[in-house]
This record gives sequence, C-alpha cells and structure tokens, in this order.
Amino acid sequence: MKIIKFVITLLITFSLTGAVAQANKEILKTRITKTYEFKKDGKTIPYRVTVYKTAKSEVVLEKADKGKLNQDRKITPEQVTKLIYVDNDMYSDYDKYIVLRYTKDANDSFELKPTDRGFKVIVDKKNVEYIFGEGVYFVNNEDKDFFFVDEFDSI
Repeated sequence: MKIIKFVITLLITFSLTGAVAQANKEILKTRITKTYEFKKDGKTIPYRVTVYKTAKSEVVLEKADKGKLNQDRKITPEQVTKLIYVDNDMYSDYDKYIVLRYTKDANDSFELKPTDRGFKVIVDKKNVEYIFGEGVYFVNNEDKDFFFVDEFDSI
C-alpha cells in the first residue's frame, strides 16, 4: 500500500511539474524611484514617484532554429502594468496610486517628466498627465485607447 501511494504521489508530482514547465512566458519586474517638485501658491512642494513595472511577454522561438541548442527569439509585444505611487511627505492629500496598463512594442520608451502642475507619462509619443488635486488628464483623446488607467487613494 505504501508503494502504491508513493507511485501515485510521484506521478502527480511529475505531471504537475511538466505542466508548469511548459508555460512559455517571461515576466520582468523593476522598481524606479525619482524625486520631483511642483509649485502651488508660490511654494515649492517636493514629492517622490515610485514606478513598479511588471512586463509579461510570450517566449516564441524562431522555427528555423528548431532543434538547435541556442535558439533565436521572435520579438513579441509585452503586456505592461505600471503601478505609479506618488508620495508627498507634507500633504497626504497628494498621495496616490495610479495603475497604467498598455501593450508595449519592442521599440517603445517610457518617460516620466515633471510639469508645473504634476508629472507627465510618455510612452511611444502618447501622453498621460497627472495633475495634483485634479487627477489623470489625457492631453490627446486618441491616447485613451492606448492606456488603461486606474487611480486610487490607497491599496
């Protein structure tokens, strides 16, 4: 009886390990923190922006390299989620979480630029601006189709 339980346990373990090993996804996680300032009523107010990035992409290999030891990868679009945490030590009203989701091509770039009223996120020449006290603002209405945006006071 012990041998049968042992064999069944091994079969379940190997079958689950094989199923997990077949997942061809790559997940990349990073964190970046920057400090900026904005002006309100003649005062300069510092704030920190921390960007947590999670990028998921499919791993697709070139068919011509099938069977080779070192295979070349095809470039596939990434599903990117950026959690942007805005932290202000002076005023807790300005502390926000913003979640941006978009599909990134291989040559896209992500920039975070400070503005007089907040900061701007630029991805592949598409803009989203965060204005302190007002929230997220789209400079160009066509960019709404590129980004999925969620805004929270706390998580």
